[in-house]
Amino acid sequence: MRKFLLASAATLGMVAGATSAAHAQAAKPPAPGTLVVHLNGLLTYQLDDVGSSVSTYGGSKLNPITNTGFLRLYPGFDAMTTGGFEYGVAAEIRDAYTNAGQGMQQNSTAQSGNGAESLDIRRAYAYFGTKEAGIMRVGQGDTAFSLMQDGVFENFGDGQQWNSDGGIGTIVPSATIPTWLWADQRLMYASMKIVYLSPDVAGFNFGVGFEPNSNGFMEGLANCATATTTCAALASTPGGAGDARRKNTIDGMLQYTGEFSGVGVKVSGGYLFGSPVGNSGPGVITGTKIFGNYKSLAVAQLGGQVSYAGFMLGANVKEGQVNNNYTFLLPGQRKALDWLISAEYNAGPVTVGGYYFSNQSAGNPLAARGVARTEQDNGVAVGANYAITPNIGLFVTYVYGQRKQYGFDFANNSTVGAATYNAAYDRTHTQAIGAGAALKW
Repeated sequence: MRKFLLASAATLGMVAGATSAAHAQAAKPPAPGTLVVHLNGLLTYQLDDVGSSVSTYGGSKLNPITNTGFLRLYPGFDAMTTGGFEYGVAAEIRDAYTNAGQGMQQNSTAQSGNGAESLDIRRAYAYFGTKEAGIMRVGQGDTAFSLMQDGVFENFGDGQQWNSDGGIGTIVPSATIPTWLWADQRLMYASMKIVYLSPDVAGFNFGVGFEPNSNGFMEGLANCATATTTCAALASTPGGAGDARRKNTIDGMLQYTGEFSGVGVKVSGGYLFGSPVGNSGPGVITGTKIFGNYKSLAVAQLGGQVSYAGFMLGANVKEGQVNNNYTFLLPGQRKALDWLISAEYNAGPVTVGGYYFSNQSAGNPLAARGVARTEQDNGVAVGANYAITPNIGLFVTYVYGQRKQYGFDFANNSTVGAATYNAAYDRTHTQAIGAGAALKW
């Protein structure tokens, strides 16, 4: 689970990062009265073999043999006063998405919410507190809903799988990528917020977070001479601001960690609530129908995991008033129900793991055309790692996924009745396998 930027792991699960019940900021806190500056990083490369139901489409054909990779930089510092007060800064810088070309990062049209630059700041937050009082985090980063998500193991293979940003799940056609309510995804962690993480008391700890709006640092400030949709702190506007811009999002999680006769147990549960930017107009127009305004975001989460002698088994369920990628529902759309089971085994330098998930969501709004409103996605991921040293390792990852929603063409992004609709693409599938190496410093 990609929870912390600075933690270290012995195996190539190091792609993700280890965690602890106390949610420490550094893998090893600095000595009292010292400050430690760091510039950690991660580079991965893998060769992939990909196939899908839309690999040949509209006269074009994808090469089944391709490659993926990414660079991460983790600048920051960790410090502690002589009195035991901890503070520091952590940041994560990634490659930005660009258009296909000749490898020079030129003509980098903004994609996937990233700007036109070649680097993208994903996380950038300060933390401060004590072991006894807990830790406060302020800035652009994860909230309690993701930091305390239990039962979801991603520390195997390329560390990305279907929750991918530069890994194997990125290279398959987007029309075939199955969705799940990953708590540790960009749309949730790349916004500014205030988070408090409590100390451990008899195995129990809790976390709460507050996000005034869904913007990151310097986002929505350049063009806000008056109250318009380009402003970060927008409360309402005629026509609304889409199904993804949040305001006044709060979340809370409670977690228990214990050990019984060598069996480790972690259980957590919580809730996330957020409001859409208000629509002061007549409502959301889809096709020929005018819906009411978007409904609030309301998601419950329950997860747990057990560990023994290197084995870990986990499960996580999320349910509530939410659509794919934590977008808002329209009136009449069904709630989401997502569940995932995962397993992992660690033995010295070797890590193997896998998961299976199911996502039942409203999907695309088809009520205006009188057809089914449910999207069903399923995904499988398995992988293995071998750490040659703590800083370099090899990995292999396999993923399979499918999406289906009667009446919606994933390839053409169109609904039944539209001129571009093709019923052959209301169910898509894909699979990919990749092998590569990761270097961490």
